[in-house]
Amino acid sequence: MYLDNAATSFPKPDCVCDAVDAWMRGGAAAAGRGSHRGSDEATQLVDRCRSQLTRLLGVHSPSQLVFTLNCTDSLNMVIQGFLKPGDRVLGSRLDHNSVLRPLQAMKERRGITFDLVDFDPVTGIIDVDQFSAQLAGKPVRLVVLTHASNVTGVIQPVAELTRLAHAQGAVVLLDAAQTAGHFPISMAELDVDFLAAAGHKGLLGPLGTGILGIRTGLEGQLTPLRFGGTGTASESIEQPTEMPARFESGNLNLPGIAGLNAAVAWILKQTVAQVHSHHSHCTQELLAELSKVSGIRLLTPSAAANCGIITFAMNDQDCREVAMILDQSFDIQCRAGLHCAPLAHQALGTFHQGGAIRLSPGFATSPEDIRQTISAVTAIAALA
Repeated sequence: MYLDNAATSFPKPDCVCDAVDAWMRGGAAAAGRGSHRGSDEATQLVDRCRSQLTRLLGVHSPSQLVFTLNCTDSLNMVIQGFLKPGDRVLGSRLDHNSVLRPLQAMKERRGITFDLVDFDPVTGIIDVDQFSAQLAGKPVRLVVLTHASNVTGVIQPVAELTRLAHAQGAVVLLDAAQTAGHFPISMAELDVDFLAAAGHKGLLGPLGTGILGIRTGLEGQLTPLRFGGTGTASESIEQPTEMPARFESGNLNLPGIAGLNAAVAWILKQTVAQVHSHHSHCTQELLAELSKVSGIRLLTPSAAANCGIITFAMNDQDCREVAMILDQSFDIQCRAGLHCAPLAHQALGTFHQGGAIRLSPGFATSPEDIRQTISAVTAIAALA
């Protein structure tokens, strides 16, 4: 049983595997690098995938959606490409190291400052009053919002926080690593300025794929991190300014994009609402039953909107040992540790224990998988 979909989704729909295989066997050309049929087909594939992702995620237009290496790459493109010396950033203690480490590096290298808002360990929600107070202080140029914590799974009030940020003149970067694909998202409706997401999690695509949505007009304020061939404006040694070529130097990951294109088509056919409903049902059943198990402390609130993550600590037992027992004795794969979110675990009181155990079901998780997982965790807790 695979319950580590928050790290990377598995299994992928069959159509994803078929699309990658078909491209590897029959799609030799690179997109935008020729005038022959193979190159045209590659370009058409990229365009289809870009258009489908635009529709799924409510990006302003296909040209404003950039293909990246992963969500970490997308976040770095904004944090490193947008900030200038002396800028102030506002994030939260829920943030992943893919936000915290770039911010720390920019503090050391470029002299930016950043402040991190607390969250309520009981509800999992960012402290809105503290957020507002921080915005009202020294001017903030960029706000980074985690759509859903990869530790608690709680969905944050992004629309409300974005309104507050915009009222103070800040630009908003949304980290949608844990929500894109299986939780309803519209960049336009949430009114965020940048949207970063992984292709290999809820979007069900292959590893090595990611996206960055950019509000129209902000691309000129974002300096590319990579410069090079784009297949466009080859007569000039200057980096193209038009979108999305401005940020897509070098050959794109065509096998990955082929798989991602098939995955997004699958999600659109199933509908995000249906996929989310399945995740929600699995999550709520796990939360309800695990809350009855003696010796378990749930870090995921049962009442909050959730992206499909259940995290818990078990007595004083090492979380990695629990995960190892689940794997070796019950054939259940999950994630244990600090989940690259050390400040969240500090706030939750699990940092010095080495973190906690995280279960994250996927589209293929069955009711029997849930029952067996509850039984396994109950048996381990009884022996702890």
